[in-house]
Amino acid sequence: MATAVAIPLLYLWPLAYGNEYLIRLAIWVSCWSLAAAGLNLLFGVGGQISLAQGAFMALGAFTAIHLSQMGVPPLIAIPLSGLFATIVGLAFGLPSLRLKELYLLVTTLAAQLFLDWLFRTEKMSWFTGGAYAKIAPPLSLGPIVFNTPYLIYIVVLTISFIHLLIIANIGRSYIGRALKGIRDRDISAEIIGIDVFKYKLIAFALSAYYAAVGGALWGFATGAVTVESFTLGTSLEILAAVLIGGLGRIIWGSVLGSMFVLLVPEGIKYAFFAAGIKGIDIALRDIMFGTLILIFLLREPLGLTEFLRKIKERLRLFPFRYWH
Repeated sequence: MATAVAIPLLYLWPLAYGNEYLIRLAIWVSCWSLAAAGLNLLFGVGGQISLAQGAFMALGAFTAIHLSQMGVPPLIAIPLSGLFATIVGLAFGLPSLRLKELYLLVTTLAAQLFLDWLFRTEKMSWFTGGAYAKIAPPLSLGPIVFNTPYLIYIVVLTISFIHLLIIANIGRSYIGRALKGIRDRDISAEIIGIDVFKYKLIAFALSAYYAAVGGALWGFATGAVTVESFTLGTSLEILAAVLIGGLGRIIWGSVLGSMFVLLVPEGIKYAFFAAGIKGIDIALRDIMFGTLILIFLLREPLGLTEFLRKIKERLRLFPFRYWH
């Protein structure tokens, strides 16, 4: 019932509150949610951490825009960029999947730094735009051009819905169950017949694909991408979104975590602007945001999804005390 009400509201709210800034924030959250959902499958369900999501988002954005500049329709270039990022991800993933924990973290960090360096080299300027931005053609479907913020939001939201629905079902399928077995006890999973290497590779490929699609959507939504658009900081934001939203909660954990990571700093910035605080506002914003993350994770390490579940349970039992 709640979902049936929420979905139409997500499509219709910009008509009542047609603020371009708010629509842009909603697009931002949708794109980051896809990258977070991919990482949540890999890390939250499969137990394999990665710090390369920002690099795959950049790869997806540059690839999709380059393909569309060559004449490929944007809505076809977006999934194609995801497939290309999947291939690149597998190239980095194959040697990484024999590693665990901190060693895997360092390997994926190396992938992030390598791709970040590669995109900044002068020889890749044909692909990335070099010192200039890579300009994206307008989103279109045949003769229909999505050239307003609301229409772009509708396209991004629809593609995000479809992909989130798919990855949620993957998480509930035999692939998700195999990944949970590998996460909990990989040796035992191998003994009972689960191909550990195969399922780790599938998770890594899906994670790269979802990051690339999210990056491609963001590139078309903003109209331009530079080498500064997706950095190591982006990968850390996505990891923080997964941890704050809730590990293993592929949809709600990813969406709520992305909302927290992206919207809370914007809210703090707006509050400082309204209060007339200038000069030190950026430093104060970062300190306050970091403090909020620390307090929240100390109070509720299972994430926003668990926090909201507890609130729902308390409201259900009100006025009686909830002793959980």
